[in-house]
Amino acid sequence: MLPTATVTSDDGVPIAIWASGAGPPVLLVHGTTSDHSTFDELVPHLEDKRRVYRYDRRGRGLSGDGPPQEQYSLELEFADAAAVAGHVVAAAGGPVDVLSHSFGAYVALGAAAGLSSVAAVVAYSPGFGAEYPPGALDRIGTAIRDSDPDAALRLVFREIIGMPADDIQVLADSPVWQVRVAAAWSVVRECQADEAFLRVSGPLLARISQPVLVLSGERNVPAKRELAAALARLIPGAGLDDLPAEGHAAHHTSPAALAARCLRFFDEVAGQPAGARSSP
Repeated sequence: MLPTATVTSDDGVPIAIWASGAGPPVLLVHGTTSDHSTFDELVPHLEDKRRVYRYDRRGRGLSGDGPPQEQYSLELEFADAAAVAGHVVAAAGGPVDVLSHSFGAYVALGAAAGLSSVAAVVAYSPGFGAEYPPGALDRIGTAIRDSDPDAALRLVFREIIGMPADDIQVLADSPVWQVRVAAAWSVVRECQADEAFLRVSGPLLARISQPVLVLSGERNVPAKRELAAALARLIPGAGLDDLPAEGHAAHHTSPAALAARCLRFFDEVAGQPAGARSSP
């Protein structure tokens, strides 16, 4: 399906956007190795109540990419998300709620800092891992260089995110696995940015004035859940909650439950002024 719009980011990279449904806007920001289609199972549970916008992050799908890998930065991703949010505001006539997943949560939160076009943010199962196992990035990089993107993806999910084998197989059996394989080359640069995010982004996160809910999967490994808690502590007043019986990929395994929880949060905080908070 062709995008409904394309915006240009600060460095000239085209970012492709898809929109469907009716109602107040919500923007979906996907994680690593995927593109907008990773939310195909989630969107039907949102678009009867919301106008749903989603986009391909840079370097995948129908969006472009910027400088060489060694010059990649999260700041470029923040600018992309801000450009998309600006488009949504122009189309919808008001600020947009954001539902983000995994690495996309860092993108959404970084963009939201000081950005009036974002109303509220849900960060579901944010980031990859609290602490990367020694040599994990080297093993992933070797798999990419050996032209084995499938192995590289499984290493990310198993060693860094801590997903059990059954959950990884659910992803591998899904229609979007080949999308992930095609974007596997971007894993190393996003893992490097992810690994440093909490260490360097405290001042940025402290500037967030919108209501934020950091939502973890109850079945995530303890280190992954602690990562969510650490992120919530860095955002003044952020809520922290678990999605019962779910792991890292609830948008695939339980999209109705994820949609309902996020919509409830957005409804609870609707109309709150900047700096006002609601507990989950």
